Amino acid sequence: MRKNVYLLSFLAMSLLIGCDDNNDNKNDGQSSNNITITSDQSTLNQRLDLTNSGVISIENGSLTGKSAETANTSFPLVQIAEVKPPVDANGRTLQASHVTVNGNYAYVSYIMRGDAYSGAIDVIDVSDPYKPKLVTSALIPNTDITSLTFSGSNLIIGAAKDVDKDPLLTTNPAIVLNMELSSGLLTDKFKTNYLENRVTTDVAANTSNYFAVTGDNGSLFKLSSSTKEITGKATVADLRSIALTSDKVVTLSGTKGVNIYNQSTLALQKSFTTSTDVSGAKRTMDIDGTKLFVSEGPNGLGVYDINSGSKLQSIAIATAGEDNVTNAVSFNDGYAFVANGALGLNVYQSSTQLNLLGSVGIAGSSNYVKSSGNYIYVASGTGGLKIIKMEKPNGTFANCTSYIVYNQGKDLILNSNDIKSYQGATAINSAIINSGAVLTHCGSITVQNNLTLNSGGTFNMTGSLSQGKYQQSNPTELVINSNALLQVEGSVVIWGDLRLNSGAKINFIGSNSSITIYGKVTKGSNVTITGTYKDTENKLK
Repeated sequence: MRKNVYLLSFLAMSLLIGCDDNNDNKNDGQSSNNITITSDQSTLNQRLDLTNSGVISIENGSLTGKSAETANTSFPLVQIAEVKPPVDANGRTLQASHVTVNGNYAYVSYIMRGDAYSGAIDVIDVSDPYKPKLVTSALIPNTDITSLTFSGSNLIIGAAKDVDKDPLLTTNPAIVLNMELSSGLLTDKFKTNYLENRVTTDVAANTSNYFAVTGDNGSLFKLSSSTKEITGKATVADLRSIALTSDKVVTLSGTKGVNIYNQSTLALQKSFTTSTDVSGAKRTMDIDGTKLFVSEGPNGLGVYDINSGSKLQSIAIATAGEDNVTNAVSFNDGYAFVANGALGLNVYQSSTQLNLLGSVGIAGSSNYVKSSGNYIYVASGTGGLKIIKMEKPNGTFANCTSYIVYNQGKDLILNSNDIKSYQGATAINSAIINSGAVLTHCGSITVQNNLTLNSGGTFNMTGSLSQGKYQQSNPTELVINSNALLQVEGSVVIWGDLRLNSGAKINFIGSNSSITIYGKVTKGSNVTITGTYKDTENKLK
């Protein structure tokens, strides 16, 4: 069956009429209940790509002149990997559509662009901060997987299925699946609820219930986590997104705006208008306290008071264009991450108003964003999923409390015999520490390009250092020259090359320090490496 125009636009969204239980459990490349689950690590590793990995910057185009030259940020970022999208059994490349996070696992859903239905779900383990691992992947034929969330230990899956492939569907492709997990990993044990409409656009859950919204002639559905049956319904056209507070259900319609319901009864408590959106396009919301963040497509981002419905702030699209639209927003720990299609990903710091830090320097479009913990997950269509780590200081260092926050601009140069000490989170473009100079940094620091310690220079690093870019045609380098000293108490990740010229010194402090080097290591004579450390790639031998 050809997809309804609503779902086709959703890819670029009532009444229970049936249910189905699937209880056989097979895995590791086996097809069961039409789901093929792969957990073979060598196969899955082929989809992890480090090509664009390394330190990335935030650029703020609103700064000009001297301000632009000296700009720096206290928001260091590292792209740690990209996950290539899966290819289905018919050789078709799928497209990332949604991300949810539970503990150290990120779950990614996929859809098929065009007329056909085909989907997948990936599970990515991010317990190792710089080495994400794709641990399992499930191909789900004839079904687009549009959205994911958790209800207890089960994965709730919003989807649309080809009605010609399932006799229980009749004319409505929208479904929601409740899948049992095994230690966080995918199984083929799930229950299907068949919903009235063309596609389930979004799902959400609390401890006792889960909710689904459908588009076109849409509805909000409430389902019991224990019985997995529909217990309530409210009809609203063109629903795109759903979000929960402790006692409210918030829905976003492309034509009707925001509705707020009582979570227990689904009684409508409040409604207010937002910008009218183009038909069927994917949009999301997020909540911070009483602030509701709404992606409004070509109209940018709207921030609303969830109690009064008043609009607190509008953030317009910087440059008009067909693909320049605010698709999604995610709020995490004082920052709003906004996916603006072809314009990429913007980061805002939250105060009374959202204040732009800048645009993240990543390749490709940004169709969906989810931030959780120290990570940002960005879906980029058939470009797959980008995983970005926010380099946050992991503690307060007692001997560093008197140090100031870095304030010397994006290119750090310490002249001979300079002594500088900083703390906190620091992101810079390059660093040169000249003869006799001493740089001390406590916290997290990223250096996007070269870091050079000239003869007799010292860099005392406590916390984390991430430097360079992965396998560039003109490789980035960390260079330590004669009698220069890098002292490490924590973790160092060098995405490019390490050059240890004659007489260079590295000293690791404590028993828990580590170094990861992705490029090549060049050693001169009389290089000294002392202390206890973990060499994750075995490059310092």
